[in-house]
Amino acid sequence: MPDLSLDLRNLKCAICAAEAGSFRQAAELLGLPQSSVSRRIQLLERRLGFPLFTRSSGGIRVTPAGEAFLSSAADAAGQIDIAAHKGVAMHREQSRDIRIGISRTSERLRSALCIFRSRYPAVRVTLVECCHAEARRGLTTAELDVAFVHQVDDVANCRTKVLWREAIYVVLPREHRLAVKAEVAWADVKKETFVACEGGPCSDILNCLTMRFASANGLPNVEVHAVSAAGIFDLVTMGYGITLTNDPIGRSEGDGLAVRPMLGEAEAMPLVAVWRARGANSLAVKLVGIAEALGRE
Repeated sequence: MPDLSLDLRNLKCAICAAEAGSFRQAAELLGLPQSSVSRRIQLLERRLGFPLFTRSSGGIRVTPAGEAFLSSAADAAGQIDIAAHKGVAMHREQSRDIRIGISRTSERLRSALCIFRSRYPAVRVTLVECCHAEARRGLTTAELDVAFVHQVDDVANCRTKVLWREAIYVVLPREHRLAVKAEVAWADVKKETFVACEGGPCSDILNCLTMRFASANGLPNVEVHAVSAAGIFDLVTMGYGITLTNDPIGRSEGDGLAVRPMLGEAEAMPLVAVWRARGANSLAVKLVGIAEALGRE
């Protein structure tokens, strides 16, 4: 009879590996070293007394016994996740807390946050800058109650709502040759160096940049720096390159910068609200409602 005192962390690694089809992909999804995932699954197999996977140079396969166990265990783990999310949401609602993930604020999103603050002044709001992947992780682990990102896709156990679409602007040094133009085309900047920060809110706009150039059979010249999003604008001022933004209000000529709209990109970036479908913090739902109303104006 196996010892049934199973570590949920080990079980989560096995379920993720079975769904992903490899220990490497499971490690990437969980944000863990591959060696840790492999070790945790081995510990679980020892507890159970039978192998969950066959390993080979070609990858992994779930054993018949592993299939029988993991299919039921995944349902049980899902129920535990739901219960945990409900508990976290109830605790936050009672303590009047909300954690909000944002991928670059814009004028309309700032307005939504201001209205929320005025309506619920006793609520403690924590803002977390993040890209889409980081928001997905935060919602899955209940570290975030709601996120506002620039990428539309399905997030497990979450609801999504496209609130509005935002323009893309290029940010140039004020003395740049393109600063005299009212609008800038992608062809104008194909030989330029773009600067971006590693991860965080720069990532979503960087993805957009890469897709635009890839569709034109090329890739942009991008230099990634370990600085904040604000630090990227400083690098532009110093002549290290140019960058993109969805918020022309945030920077001005007085900062030594020129912000110009990209031609044909007036509604390029969807602003998407993502929040948990089950056990949602009611404050998050109210914030989404405020933002949705602004999007209809």
